Amino acid sequence: MRISYYALGCKVNEYEAAAVINQFLERGYRLVDFDEESDVCIINTCTVTAVSDAKSRKLIRQAIRRNPAAVIAVMGCFAQLNPGTVSRIPGVDIVIGTSERHMLVELVEKCLREKQACCLVSSVNNLHAYEELKIDKYISRVRGFVKIEDGCDNFCSYCAIPYARGRVRSRAVADVIAEIKRLVASGIREVVLTGINTAAYGADLKDYSFANLLEDIFTQVPDLYRLRISSIEIAEITDEFLTTIARHRDRFCPHLHIPLQGGTDRILALMNRKYTTTAYAEKLAKIRELFPGINITTDVMVGFPGETEEDFAQARDFIESMNFGEMHIFPYSPRPRTKAAAFTGQVSPEAKKARVRALLELNRVQALRYREQFVGQVLPVIVEKVAGGITYGHSGNYLEISFPGADAEINSVQSVRLTRAAYPLSRGEVDV
Repeated sequence: MRISYYALGCKVNEYEAAAVINQFLERGYRLVDFDEESDVCIINTCTVTAVSDAKSRKLIRQAIRRNPAAVIAVMGCFAQLNPGTVSRIPGVDIVIGTSERHMLVELVEKCLREKQACCLVSSVNNLHAYEELKIDKYISRVRGFVKIEDGCDNFCSYCAIPYARGRVRSRAVADVIAEIKRLVASGIREVVLTGINTAAYGADLKDYSFANLLEDIFTQVPDLYRLRISSIEIAEITDEFLTTIARHRDRFCPHLHIPLQGGTDRILALMNRKYTTTAYAEKLAKIRELFPGINITTDVMVGFPGETEEDFAQARDFIESMNFGEMHIFPYSPRPRTKAAAFTGQVSPEAKKARVRALLELNRVQALRYREQFVGQVLPVIVEKVAGGITYGHSGNYLEISFPGADAEINSVQSVRLTRAAYPLSRGEVDV
């Protein structure tokens, strides 16, 4: 039997889709590309923005048109919050949300036998334990993503994800360590820890923190070449965390993605982000003092309800002063169940687009400036792709670099001297 899948949205979605596919591979299914004909097609949906909702619906319909005879199974955050909408799409056979993923193989095989549709979406309020999804066969050859927690307790006023994922649930330490060891044994050099609120790991555990987990990973997996964190909230950057990564700086990637979202204290308060611009700036200064040259990247939302032109101008000035290595910029969109959806002062689409354009230009300038400081330096680059006589990969501080050569092995580490800074792709040459 042929199976295909597509994961929209974050790295957690990609991880979960890969974990589910693993279960099918163990049953003898054969993985094919999403645009190929298949007998079973799985779509892992996203609901972080209105655009994500639209993409989810579009992708489901595309899969049905491409594979009219296949079993179509839909999972993920959009399905969790909109089970009725998804199950009413003609051609959808199975709907689960952000749990019961371990049951998907049985549900699919029952559907293949009985041709009976199924919608199994449980309330996230009943989720109190992490759902372990073991991965033994790794689809990626280079960067290994390891999910360490699910859920979020922050309830930012614009975000529907806590309603789709539930509260923080940490994965068992032994399971995290075991998976990283399997990844390293399979040849993976870089492991990326990910989750819905990654560094909230341990919030539901007794006397065990995210920093404790990092220490155990570095200590118990000595052959791991380098470790990266997909994202970390400013409140989770504790002294204990900084001390731990500083102690293992030779294997910790000098790159932190720290979402900012709002650039003024007034908007941050409306967002329920629980910090000020001053606190954010002070924390970044402390990090840069400990790790000179570290790449700090961020997420920024524009057009939040009530954001005036004066607010945006002030936010832009603050963002510029932070000297981010890269920004992910997106316009606010109302999300069901969130407080912000009912706020007054909704910003026009035209104003949102203009603010996105302004920050994209700032991002282009600042991202290039960050990269220019490394021209002439030699950076360790893990090879991810070789095409047309050119090799591509990322450095520890997450610079994408291309350099001449067709002989480098995928997943090998090359010492590359940066010769030309550009964004998003810089150029270099192997240092000999």
